[in-house]
Formats: sequence, structure tokens, C-alpha cells
Amino acid sequence: MARNRKMDKQGGTNPVNRDVNAANRAIMAIQLRAKKMTYEEIAGRCGYANASSCRKAILREMQRVVVDNVDELRREEAEGLDRLESKCWERLEAGGDYDKAMLFAVDRIVQIKERRAKLMGLDQTQASAMASARVVIREIPKDYLGDVVVSTEQEQAK
Repeated sequence: MARNRKMDKQGGTNPVNRDVNAANRAIMAIQLRAKKMTYEEIAGRCGYANASSCRKAILREMQRVVVDNVDELRREEAEGLDRLESKCWERLEAGGDYDKAMLFAVDRIVQIKERRAKLMGLDQTQASAMASARVVIREIPKDYLGDVVVSTEQEQAK
């Protein structure tokens, strides 16, 4: 009887017996991870066996979801960097001249600024920006350009 069972996509033998709440748990786990909770804490709250299974579920769910609004994601990430930078500035201003706390704060501020520039695409050279904006036209519909004569390899071959 067990020999006749078909394997489902996730390696289970009976897709009917899969956890119907798996998607809800994964969504909850992603929300908790966004709040910077550890995988162990999330596993305990969401009912995963351990931190590893929790991490795998989160990654699997994130691969399934296509980000609809990249700008929104960038904005949220930039807000987080702003908060971190603000705390570093507070530490810098609280420190004395050339003490370790001041040097640490300066180092963190520079790294946060580098990350923000990378996130926002501010460090692109003009050449790399032009390369990423290149458009290749493979075919122009007949009469699209009106009376303009278009010379293509195909027309030259005729």
C-alpha cells in the first residue's frame, strides 16, 4: 500500500497531510525576522523544530515572493540606516577628542554611508549607468517609423 504513494514536490509521501498552516507560520516568521529577532526566538514562537528549520522556511518563502515595490524596500532599508547613523552620531558627539568610542563611531558612520550609497546606486560611474540603461531593439514592426528608411541586415540580404 505504501509503495503506491507518489512523492510530492517537497519529498513528502502524502501532500494531503502537509501542514496547512505552513504558509501562515512562514509569513509570521518573516514578520518577526524583520523585527530583528533571532531564528531561535522565531522558531519558539512559530512552532518550528529548531532555528535551522525556521531559517529554511523563511528563505523558502522569500524565494516564492516577488518584491512588487523595490523602491518601498529601498526606502525601508534607508530608514534603518538613518536610525543607525543617528545613534552613531550621538556616540560620536558624546565621546571626547580621539578616544576609542569616537573612532568607532566615525568608522560606523562611514560604513553606513557606503552601504546607503550602494543601496541607492549613488556610486555608479557614468559608464556603468549607461551600460545598465542600454536598450537593444531586435525587430521594428513594419511601418512603425512611417516613411523613414530602415536598413537592416535582413533587408540587405534580400
